[in-house]
Amino acid sequence: MKSVSPRNGFKGGPFIIIGVWILFAVICIQGYFLCFKKDGGLWKVKRPSQGTSRKIPIKPLKPKGKPVVTQAYMAIVLDDWGYNRTHCKYLEAIKVPLGIAILPELPFSTEVIACAKASGKEPMIHLPMEPHKPDATYPAGYHLTTEMSVPELKKLLDKRFQEMPGIVGVNNHTGSKATESPIVMKVVLNEIKRRGLFFIDSVTSEQSVGMDVAKSLNMKIAKRNVFLDNRNERGAIEWQFASAVRMARKRGFALVIGHDRELTLKIIKEQTDKLRQEGIEFLPVKEYIKRYEYSGN
Repeated sequence: MKSVSPRNGFKGGPFIIIGVWILFAVICIQGYFLCFKKDGGLWKVKRPSQGTSRKIPIKPLKPKGKPVVTQAYMAIVLDDWGYNRTHCKYLEAIKVPLGIAILPELPFSTEVIACAKASGKEPMIHLPMEPHKPDATYPAGYHLTTEMSVPELKKLLDKRFQEMPGIVGVNNHTGSKATESPIVMKVVLNEIKRRGLFFIDSVTSEQSVGMDVAKSLNMKIAKRNVFLDNRNERGAIEWQFASAVRMARKRGFALVIGHDRELTLKIIKEQTDKLRQEGIEFLPVKEYIKRYEYSGN
């Protein structure tokens, strides 16, 4: 067999070698552009400055579960404040609006006004009015009575408003007899309206004329639906709270009144925390009246 020398062997060899080198060069160039930054290139990797760390944007997490849908509205008024200031600490802990109804001429009346305002609650005058059964523990001249003349009623009301600056509303303390008097209620509601305050009828008498007089004055007021704590017992208070919630769910709104008692305040804290997650919204009293004035008006 005849040997093949390089001179007269396969003539395409050099071209294959050149092609391999060209392919190698193309691969290297592509790798360069993929791995390194070029000012005008498509893949820029910005190096963090010395001493700093790169911040990676994080998308906020979507809240789990469905949002709470409001099913009903409620307002709460708490009576008989002013005997002490020890329960002011509960006003900060309760995260819903409250009307704080403060009796006049008590040792801590003005201090409770201050603590109610500081905690974002609504300070009110718990206005003493004549009951059918007088209570001898109150001093003479403490209540608005049906025996007073119109000037005497106005004078006592003016005294109450002056000695309790900063209040935003009024509800009656006792008053089963006085709230049945058109004369007394007209004077009271006129003075409240003139000062730009609101009024809640505590309904200490089912024969109260407060709603009719308010209608004649073209004035929005509201009435109490449920007393929370006529019995100062946990089971009784929780039962009354549940009754108010049922009423609110049935018709859309309800107003409840309780008292400045430690047990009542604890239960209100517990119930409002729970009910806000179940579709009950608690309104400031003033806002409640704007939305849900007495249906008779």
